Amino acid sequence: MPANTTEIEKRLWEAADDLRANSKLKSSEYSMPVLGLIFLRYADYKFE
Repeated sequence: MPANTTEIEKRLWEAADDLRANSKLKSSEYSMPVLGLIFLRYADYKFE
């Protein structure tokens, strides 16, 4: 788990760059998969 917000921000930007580069989705279309992943991570964290 990242130790500070700077590291979290860096990892989020890298993930967004990978998603934009490696998918055929338009920028307006990839918010749903990203929000789904964020929700799943949150749910996993809450139920641990």
